[in-house]
Amino acid sequence: MFAALYAPHFALHALRRADPLLANKPLALIEGEGRKAVVTQASPEAAGVQPGYPSTLAMARCPGIVLRPRDPAAEAEVQRLLVACAFTLSPRVESTAYGLCTVDLKGADPQATRSALSQGLSDLARAGLPTQAGVAATPLCAAYAARQADPLLWVEGAAAFLSPLPIAFAEPSAAHEEVLRGWGIATLGDLTALPKAAVALRMGKAGVELWERASGEATRVLSTVEPARSFAAEWVYEPPIESMEPLLFKLRRFAERVSLELRGAGLVAQSLALTLLLENASDHRREFRLAEPTAQVDSWLRVIQAHLDSVRTSERVAGVRLVAEPTRPPEKQGGLFETGLRDPQAFWENLARIAALVGDDRVGTPWVCDTHRPDAFRLEKPLEVVPPPEPPPVHPAQGAVLRRFRPPWPVTVATREERPVRLSGALSGEVADARGPWDSSGEWWQARAWRSRTWLLELSSGGVYQVSLVDGSWWVEGVMD
Repeated sequence: MFAALYAPHFALHALRRADPLLANKPLALIEGEGRKAVVTQASPEAAGVQPGYPSTLAMARCPGIVLRPRDPAAEAEVQRLLVACAFTLSPRVESTAYGLCTVDLKGADPQATRSALSQGLSDLARAGLPTQAGVAATPLCAAYAARQADPLLWVEGAAAFLSPLPIAFAEPSAAHEEVLRGWGIATLGDLTALPKAAVALRMGKAGVELWERASGEATRVLSTVEPARSFAAEWVYEPPIESMEPLLFKLRRFAERVSLELRGAGLVAQSLALTLLLENASDHRREFRLAEPTAQVDSWLRVIQAHLDSVRTSERVAGVRLVAEPTRPPEKQGGLFETGLRDPQAFWENLARIAALVGDDRVGTPWVCDTHRPDAFRLEKPLEVVPPPEPPPVHPAQGAVLRRFRPPWPVTVATREERPVRLSGALSGEVADARGPWDSSGEWWQARAWRSRTWLLELSSGGVYQVSLVDGSWWVEGVMD
């Protein structure tokens, strides 16, 4: 079996995906310049305009119509989107023509293929490329079915499907079309009702090929293409833009294609790299480490938009580059008695949006570092399940408890013979008794070496406080309770 993905009005949709101002407007493609320009395609909104109309007649028939030439760059990008969707069905894909992809479904499960086709067509429609799909025994018959689909047609009996189709589906030459019209042949079934040998006798080799196309027998080996190896998109604005609205529009369009390429390869994105190319040849770069690897476009864009809302550039944006770092989808199995997140997707998405605002190094769950440095911690990815509580210690804690101040209070300490005698600032008072000091240090072999001197001070007004001298500054770290 073979599947064909067919996008009607391909060139028109390519223009609309590239320009947000063309949405829902009457649009027509033209060839030529000035008064010699002729309409080649017209959108359904362009009422009264037909291919072949001069541009002046099209404007008279449909006031407000937008006339545009074809955009090769936009069409190439949309073809990549169509090919990316085809790779979600099978690894054997042919980019047959702009607006048409053929997929070899050999060995595929029919039920899974139906589900994947429905999902792919929905994804393409949301991406601004309405597409039809046909499945049949030969590539040619699948292409015929795709042109007739609404939006999916699965051909079981080729003869019954092909018989009523117009003869134009077989693409006869002008001379052959005239001959067939003289014979009274209007459909593919009319032609295949004639003996193949009789058609060959009267029309030669070209007639045999036409008969085989009409019967759906014509088959061929697909010229397959390689799947995407890098998952990136880059585009240039001419002229440069000053607002974020067109930037976000383009980001969504290109992210939709990158997402489909990832899914076709069985991958997801673990991080995104966004680069804004500015008019003065400088750039603004930002990497977003996704809390949960995903290929969901909406999740990507919410994270990126949270960052872009706070970005102010000194120059206009002349181009953008988006790169997705691929990884295998996470596989996990929860324990029977573990307590997991109620809505994991929403949790990870909100976490990534916060990281986009404050930075990846400021979001996570704090863990104590394996060091003697006071209050040393690191931020790690939060656990996806709540672990069971730790058992109580064998020997319960005894003695006074230090209640830490976070952040510690800055103070000024007066000393006599290197012993604290008076505090002023956030905490003031005379020192009645002092115990210490306790010196500690570490990581002396690195640039982040640390050293601290700690005292326990009892004030005359009451209270025992822990005070430390770090890098020449005094801090009240907490009170003994």
